[in-house]
Amino acid sequence: MNPVRWEYTAAVMLAISLFLLGSVFILPVIKSPQHAVYYGPSNTFNGGGTSISGYYIPDVDAGSRVTVSIYDFIPGAVDISIFPSQEGGVTPAGGPIYVKTPTINTTEYFTSTTTQPYGIYVISRNESRFILIVDATYSPWYWLPSYNAVTLFLTFGSAVLLYYYTFTAKRWKNEQKAIREARGEKSEDENNH
Repeated sequence: MNPVRWEYTAAVMLAISLFLLGSVFILPVIKSPQHAVYYGPSNTFNGGGTSISGYYIPDVDAGSRVTVSIYDFIPGAVDISIFPSQEGGVTPAGGPIYVKTPTINTTEYFTSTTTQPYGIYVISRNESRFILIVDATYSPWYWLPSYNAVTLFLTFGSAVLLYYYTFTAKRWKNEQKAIREARGEKSEDENNH
């Protein structure tokens, strides 16, 4: 197969991987207002009709307002707690901001004191269903940094392929020129003049 085609393919692969690499680093920084609706519980009920559901709110900038609402549940059958969490999960990283067993539809507002993620636990008893709504300003691409290694590998790999096929294509062109000259044919350069 013609190595020139592989050279072009490697160049396209490098361009795409550089675009992806830039996206992985730039997109998570861009934040916009997000409106997330969760229908709970997210886990099935155990034998006693109780379930615990965890929800993750990605990094919220310091001074940003976060709104958490819970609706359509059996009064007194859900407990909700909101707390600072660790990056990427709902493991608590500090004391709770809000803990309540609501008896009516409830909306809680708070302002983030530092740039950090938050977690929400909802314990549902008596097989109570609920709707949880979270309004906050964060990046919808918060999960992209987990692909840093993949994009670095793709960029490095396609750069190596481009380097290899550039030299292979030059060698192939010289071989083709030598074969034509050995047959007594004019080379492409001579045909163009």
